[in-house]
Amino acid sequence: MASRRAFLALLVSFLVTSCAAVKEDRRDCPCELALHLSGPGPIEYRVESVDGEVLHVGSVQRDTVIYRDVPRSRVRIMAVSGAPLRDGIHIPYGSESPPLYLYHGVISARSEALRINVTLHKNFCRLTLVLDGPPGDGEPIGISVRGEVDGISLDGRPAPGSFSCNAVSGVCSLPRQSPSDRLLLDIVMEDHVVRTFALGTYIREAGYDWANADLEDITIHISLSVTHIRFQIGNWSLEQCISVEI
Repeated sequence: MASRRAFLALLVSFLVTSCAAVKEDRRDCPCELALHLSGPGPIEYRVESVDGEVLHVGSVQRDTVIYRDVPRSRVRIMAVSGAPLRDGIHIPYGSESPPLYLYHGVISARSEALRINVTLHKNFCRLTLVLDGPPGDGEPIGISVRGEVDGISLDGRPAPGSFSCNAVSGVCSLPRQSPSDRLLLDIVMEDHVVRTFALGTYIREAGYDWANADLEDITIHISLSVTHIRFQIGNWSLEQCISVEI
C-alpha cells in the first residue's frame, strides 16, 4: 500500500513537471498589430522597425482596420494620403504641394496584441495672396514662392530640398515647414525677379505655428505702390518704405 502511494505521488510530480516544462514561452512570438487607418483615401502605409527594417507596406482605399504581425520591439508607422509613399514624399521642383495628409508614430509593440489609431492630419498649407493695386502701366505681375523643404522624410519631418512654385491666380500650396526653414516670396515681371521678401519670417511673426497637427490655411494681403509695400496676415501687418520699380 505504501509503495502504491509512493508511485502515485511520483506520477503526480512527473505530470506537474511535464506541464511546467511544456508551458509556452511567448516572448519570441510576434505582436498582432491592429492599425485603424483613418483619413482621406486612398491611404498608403509603411511599418518598419526603428532600425529601418521594412516589415509591411501596403495601401487601402478607405477607412479600415488591418492586422499585421510585427516583432515585439519598437516599431515605426507612417501613413500618407495625397502622394505616393516611397523613400518619403518629395515634391518636384516647380510644383506646389499636393494635398498631403500624414500620420507618423513610433510605438512599443511588446504585448501580444496592440491596436493603434492611425489618424492622418493635414500637412499642407493653402496660401492665398491677394495683390492690391499693381503699379505701373498694367504690366502683368507674377508671384512665386520658394523654400528649403520639398516634402516629408520617412521620419515624419520636413524633408530638406529645393522647393519652388508659382502662385497661379494668387493661390498655391506649401508643405509643412520647420521653424528655422527659409521661405521666400518673389515678385516677378517679364520672367525677372524684381523684389524678394522674407515670407517665412512674416508668417511666423503673424503667429502661425507650423507645428500644429493640422496646418491652417493662410491669406496674405499685399498692397504695392512705387514707394511702399504692405503685408497683412490676419491682425498682423508690416509696411516697408521701398521702391518697387515695375
